[in-house]
Amino acid sequence: MSSSRAASSPDRSRRRIPSVWQGIGWALRRGGEGGGISRAELFGRALVATLAHGKALGRWMAIVHELKARGMLDDLEGEYLRAIRPSVQRHASIGERVTQLIDHTDWIETAFKPAALERLTSGKPVVLAELRPPRGFDYLRLQVQRTGVQSPEGELLLTLTAQRSSDVQHKALPLDLAALAFSRFRIEDTSCLVIGGVRGQRHHASRMAMSPVEVSQALQGWKPSVLLVCTMQELARAWGHKLVGLNPASHRLQGWSFRFDTASREAAERIFASHDALWAHFDAAPGPLGWVVLPLHSDDKLAATALSPEKRERQVRRADFWLRMRKALHLRMREVLVRPGREDQKSRVTQLATDHAPLEDDWGDLFTEDEEAEKERLQARMLQTGPLTLE
Repeated sequence: MSSSRAASSPDRSRRRIPSVWQGIGWALRRGGEGGGISRAELFGRALVATLAHGKALGRWMAIVHELKARGMLDDLEGEYLRAIRPSVQRHASIGERVTQLIDHTDWIETAFKPAALERLTSGKPVVLAELRPPRGFDYLRLQVQRTGVQSPEGELLLTLTAQRSSDVQHKALPLDLAALAFSRFRIEDTSCLVIGGVRGQRHHASRMAMSPVEVSQALQGWKPSVLLVCTMQELARAWGHKLVGLNPASHRLQGWSFRFDTASREAAERIFASHDALWAHFDAAPGPLGWVVLPLHSDDKLAATALSPEKRERQVRRADFWLRMRKALHLRMREVLVRPGREDQKSRVTQLATDHAPLEDDWGDLFTEDEEAEKERLQARMLQTGPLTLE
């Protein structure tokens, strides 16, 4: 009997939900730093948050423990500490952050089909569109994956990723031409895809990086960041959500602690300026505190109206690139996403929906309507078909 009791002890230990006070110790462990915060700062936040928001953190601890037991995450400590790390939106409290994380976690199980969800929870990317790679590259694709636990900007990462061919670069690593971090949660009781940050290539001077000329040629003149936001518009319409972005005026880097160091201040100003320019490109409107609201449709200057034949030809190729990429994206959405209305509607937190398989025509009306509207906007403007193929 004693041996049976001893054998069952580890099982009971695995089933026992850790105390929120253990989270304070997790914050001190090596590797907890990152995302713009040191271990000492994270420890201080964990101590204060546990004292002031113990009940909310207890809910989040129970959820990540359940996900760990179901094999949907590996790093229990890191996922728990997401709620304590400062959000990129500096007005978000610990309680609000817990609510956002629970909302996102509950939604993601109803947004992706089982095979795609399995890839996401195992840390692998889900491909949303395969584009024709430029010469010397094996692939160019749009994909989504989970962010690292230190990310303050969102729980999912949409990237435009390329990889050089082995005959060009030995053991080449994938290159993120641009990356967009986002989450899904409710703002003022409205379901939103929330963009927390957009960036371009890192390490521009590296031999691995694509030159601006290579990027422009591969994307037919599209800026990678603009292309990612256009993709987010498609995803928001597909899931029936609003699309919002972080207002740079509410960025965490606006805090006083980042204003004393010259290098940090200058880096922050570049981030603010790039986001302001991106939101202005899409005619974003002021939203609730800390956010701007982006339209779900944008023509994005696809008309071939230039007087010069050479410039008009470039405009045609640019528009053709988007139309073909958009069609490829729609086809892939049918395979990996779940359209709203098909998921289990029961009120629950992290309860897996059992029926994720939509009917063949579940997306047909949405895509047909969108594509017909796009053709109406561009009819008589598309004078010819560019050379790009996405097949």
